Amino acid sequence: MPYVLDATAIRSCMPTQDPSQYFTTPGVINEVKRGKVARDLELALEISITVKMPEPEALKVVMAAASGTGDDGRLSVTDMEILALALELKATIISDDYSVQNVATVLEIPYKTALEGIRKVIHWTYRCRGCGRYYEEKQPDCPICGSEVRTVRRKDL
Repeated sequence: MPYVLDATAIRSCMPTQDPSQYFTTPGVINEVKRGKVARDLELALEISITVKMPEPEALKVVMAAASGTGDDGRLSVTDMEILALALELKATIISDDYSVQNVATVLEIPYKTALEGIRKVIHWTYRCRGCGRYYEEKQPDCPICGSEVRTVRRKDL
């Protein structure tokens, strides 16, 4: 079975049995390069992780699912890439990121984690810290009162 690794999975030095089955994206490699320990990248190269960009169609599916759960404001471009690559390869994602697991669950992408995985899918919305108004889309500031708009769990589901 193929696996798609995020930066945390590479940094955790997860045991590898069949290196031909491990994939990641260029964005993950860049994250690992920026990390404090260059040894992480050396490890990734030693276990022969295949670096591949997902197809644009898979990215569109992931973006739509992330928008549906409200995780689109919480996921990085790299997170969306690993989700799209796992979708495309019918692979298991190895990630401890809650939002990655959340969208993976919605897309029925299996995932593994070094710690504890999510218990249920969460849908997110945005709420003004000042006036308390809710918004369906991320706002830099509240257009009504100018206060910070924060991500919160949607309670209506």
